[in-house]
Amino acid sequence: MHHATQRGVDPTDALPAHDEALGVPELDSFADRGLITGVYAPLTSGKEATVYCCRAHPSTRRRFLAAKVYREHAERSYKWNPTYFEGRERVLKPQVIRAIRARSAFGKEAAAGLWVDAEYANLAACHRASVSVPEPMALAGRALLMQYIGNGAGPAPLLCGVHLKPQEAALLYERIVREIERMLSIHQVHGDLSPYNILYWRGTPYIIDVPQAVDARFNHAAFELLHRDIERVCAFFAQYGVRDDPADTAGDLWHRYQRAEI
Repeated sequence: MHHATQRGVDPTDALPAHDEALGVPELDSFADRGLITGVYAPLTSGKEATVYCCRAHPSTRRRFLAAKVYREHAERSYKWNPTYFEGRERVLKPQVIRAIRARSAFGKEAAAGLWVDAEYANLAACHRASVSVPEPMALAGRALLMQYIGNGAGPAPLLCGVHLKPQEAALLYERIVREIERMLSIHQVHGDLSPYNILYWRGTPYIIDVPQAVDARFNHAAFELLHRDIERVCAFFAQYGVRDDPADTAGDLWHRYQRAEI
């Protein structure tokens, strides 16, 4: 169900405070830097990371911020998948590459650091290019602080949990394709896009979870990943009567990208 904006809701009443969560070192770091003053509650918690809703410090001119804290031993498959790793070797020392591929203790630690850094860098690049993503605010260890999408009644829902009207769906599909095109204009392909990592809030889609995004200039699987992203989005919108050929759409975007037309 689409979470409608609730006017007149005081966020401090709607979200219970759980300041003991500040025991997480990364959250303490954000507080010490004057970015947050406390934590209300976890928004999502999975095998790889927990996302917290935080009270923003007045200096940020925001009421809330979201902090995504990766688990210490999270092993996301993309870290070890050569498809996603290709292109990142350009900036790594050979011994680090060998350790990551060998999945040694040092390699796992290095890969985890790369993952968090990559998400922050990709979000920042997307935000600068006006891609609809949460604005990244800060990085600390295994965590990143970013714009909170939602209101005091709760976070924005994932697209997979939203019911759309047919006309709304058609416009939203076109908007998401434009966002994919904007990402491609800065050489990024999400690589894992689906209705499960797109937030929908007040008519706007927000693309999230971007650490695995690949550089289309250096990754040989970039077009294949682009096609799969669009295919998944098309499959979701088909239930609303939105018909599009993912192969044609991906091919057109890729052709224009290669000709530097986007």
